[in-house]
Amino acid sequence: MMQADATDGDTELMGFDPNLPKQKIFEMPSALVILSIIMVASALATLVLTPGEYQRQERSFPNWVTYKVRAGDTIQSIASLMSIEQLSMEDLRPTEKDTSSIELLVVGAEILVPSGGSVRSVVIPNSYRAIDPRPNHLTAVGITELISNVARAPILGLVDRAQIIGFVLLVGGAFGIILSTGAIDHGLGWVVTKLGDGKAKWTIIPVSFTLFSLGGAVYGMGEDTIAFVLITVPFAIRLGYDSITGVAMCYMASQVGFAGAFFNPFTIGIAQGIAELPYLSGLQFRYVIWFVMTLAGILFTTWWAKRVEKCPQMSPTFAFDESRRAAMAKEASHGATRPSVRQFAIIGLAVGAVFVSGYCVANMGWFINEMAALLMVAAVICGMVNGYSPMRVSQEFVKGASGMVEPALIIAFSAGVVIVLQQARVLDTILYALAAPLQGISVSIAAVAMMMVQASLNFFVPSGSGQAAMTMPLIAPLCDLIQLDRQVGVLAFQFGDGFGNIVIPTSAVLMGVLGAAKISWTTWVNFVWPFVVCLHVIGAIFLIIATYGPSEWMR
Repeated sequence: MMQADATDGDTELMGFDPNLPKQKIFEMPSALVILSIIMVASALATLVLTPGEYQRQERSFPNWVTYKVRAGDTIQSIASLMSIEQLSMEDLRPTEKDTSSIELLVVGAEILVPSGGSVRSVVIPNSYRAIDPRPNHLTAVGITELISNVARAPILGLVDRAQIIGFVLLVGGAFGIILSTGAIDHGLGWVVTKLGDGKAKWTIIPVSFTLFSLGGAVYGMGEDTIAFVLITVPFAIRLGYDSITGVAMCYMASQVGFAGAFFNPFTIGIAQGIAELPYLSGLQFRYVIWFVMTLAGILFTTWWAKRVEKCPQMSPTFAFDESRRAAMAKEASHGATRPSVRQFAIIGLAVGAVFVSGYCVANMGWFINEMAALLMVAAVICGMVNGYSPMRVSQEFVKGASGMVEPALIIAFSAGVVIVLQQARVLDTILYALAAPLQGISVSIAAVAMMMVQASLNFFVPSGSGQAAMTMPLIAPLCDLIQLDRQVGVLAFQFGDGFGNIVIPTSAVLMGVLGAAKISWTTWVNFVWPFVVCLHVIGAIFLIIATYGPSEWMR
C-alpha cells in the first residue's frame, strides 16, 4: 500500500518505471515449502546413501555458578545453600581470578560450584562405521515404508519438539499482550522524539540505535520496525540527515541486536534447546558481543549521518528527502506525547520480567518452562493494568500466539527432516561427510566456515527460529566431531542468521521497511554492504575468541 500511494517521482526514485508493462516478479517459496522439498529430497537420498552410525556416550554438562566463600562455609553448607543434593571437594573449581589457590574454601575466595546442568548424548569422534543397507529398501515394500515415514514426519517432529514449540507459542502470546498495549511502542517513540532538540541532537542516533538493538536482542524485534520507520525516517530528515539514516537507526539497529542477541527466545532459546545447552548459558560473553556490535552500528550510522549533514547532495535519497523536508516545513512539529503512568507501569513490568527471568535462568537453574510461565504472568498483569478485560487478554494472547504458528510449524517440519534421515540411519553418514573436510582444518576456521554456511542458508530460510530448527540438529553433533564447543556452533548460527537479515531481499521485514521508507533495495545495499562485511569480520573474531578462550566464558 505504501508503494501504491507514492507519487510518480517517488516511484522513479524507488527504481520503478510506471510506463513499463508489469512483469511477474519471482517470489521466493515459503520456508515450509522449502522444508517440504528438503524432506522429500532427504527421503530420496536415503535410497542411495549408505547407512552408518557413530557411537555416542552420555556426558554431564553442569552449570557453573560463581560463589564467594564466607567464614564457616563447608561443603555441606554450600550444598544446602545452593540446593545441591550431592557435592564434594572434587566438584569445586577455582575461578580464572584464583587459579593458583590450593585450598578452595578460603574466606573471600571465588569458586565455581556446579549447580544443575544437563546430560546429553554426544558423538564419539572417529567411531563411524557403515551398516549394510536393508535388503528391501529399494523394493516396493521399502519405498512404501519410506513414503509412510515422510507423511508421518511432520507430526513426529511436532511431538519431538513439543516443549520448544509450546515455548514459542506461549512466549509469542505473552509478547502479543504486552505489545498490543502500545506502551513499548509509545515509550520508544517518546524517548527518540524527546531528544530531538538542538542540545541533545548528538544523542539521537546512539539512543535510538541502542533502544532498537535491545528490542532485537531481547525479544527479536522485527515486524514492529515497519511502523517505527514511519517515525524515524521523517525525524532523521528533520534533523538534517536522510531517509537511509532513519532506517539505519531503527531497522538496522534491531537486526544488529538480533544478531548479537543475549536473550532472544526465538533464536537463542530454540538453538540452545536443540543443542541441549542450558538456556542463556554464555550470557556474559553474549553481553560483550552485543555491546561491541551495537557500538559498531552506532559509529557507522553516525559517520554516515555526519557526512550527509555536511553535504546533503551526496545522499542517494537527496531529491526525495528534500521534497519531504519542504512538506514538513509547512506543518507544525508535534513530538510524541509522554507515556502515561499506566504505560510506564507496563514498560516496567515487561522489562522487569525479562531481566528477572534472565537472572533466574543464569543463577537459579531456570529453563524455558519457568521463563515462559513468568512472561505469561507478567503479560496478563500488563493487560490488566492497561484495562483489558479477561476476554481482551485472551484475544490478544491468541493473536500473539497465532503470529508464531508458522515458526512452530517450521520447527516441526525441520525436526521431521531429521527424523526421516534417522529412520533410514543415514544422518550419521551425512555428518561423517560434513565432518571429514572440517577435521583437517583448525577449529576456529571451521567455526567461521559454519557462520558462512548459515549466512548462505539464511537467503532461503530467513526465519531465525526456522533456521535454528533446521540446522542445529546437524550443527550440534558436528561440533562434537571436530572437538568444537556446541556454544560456538550456536554463535555461528546466530551470526550467520542475523547479519544477512540486514541485506537479503528474501526478508519480508526488510522489504516492508524499505517500502515504507521509499528506498529501493539496491540503494540500501550500496549503503549497508560495507557494514555487513564488518559485522562478519567482528563475528569471525568473536568465534575465534570463543574457540580458544576459557571454557567458563561459554557456560
